[in-house]
Amino acid sequence: VFWPPGRESTPEVVIPTQIAKLLASDGAAYDQFGASVALAGDTALVGARSDDDNGDYSGSAYIFTRTENTWAEQAKLLPSDGAAEDRFGSAVALHGDTALVGAVYDDDNGQDSGSAYIFTRTGNSWAQQAKLLATDGAEDDRFGLSVALDGDTALVGSQHNDDSDSNSGSAYVFTRTGNSWT
Repeated sequence: VFWPPGRESTPEVVIPTQIAKLLASDGAAYDQFGASVALAGDTALVGARSDDDNGDYSGSAYIFTRTENTWAEQAKLLPSDGAAEDRFGSAVALHGDTALVGAVYDDDNGQDSGSAYIFTRTGNSWAQQAKLLATDGAEDDRFGLSVALDGDTALVGSQHNDDSDSNSGSAYVFTRTGNSWT
């Protein structure tokens, strides 16, 4: 073993201490809680893409908030039009009081075309503000497989979009003015 000059002993190993383990208050087998996660300050967003509240594999997402070293579940997010097999919660993003949640197998623009939902927080309550869809969405695009959020800008990935060639993929940018997303 080679040690740099002046360092002839084994370096000290520091093992971090876990502060908390987050669990869904209504967790069940095969929910896949933790399939996606996002963190913004003292707020965490956790996707459970196979939760069954709106039908088999419809999905959900959970909001947790931190006070000092204690985390508590604040809300469970469900889309207003959730359906079986949507996989809401496949991707999540969080910025301040805004959450973005992908539903990669939603069928509004054809089977498995996908969608993404915006939720906003007022006080301790979360409400759906918008549903985002690709203007040129098509069957099997899987819009919502990846999401990002920064302030009033949302970015949604669509890995199977075919604009450049079969499954070449694309990403869609949306911006918020007031309560409207375009």
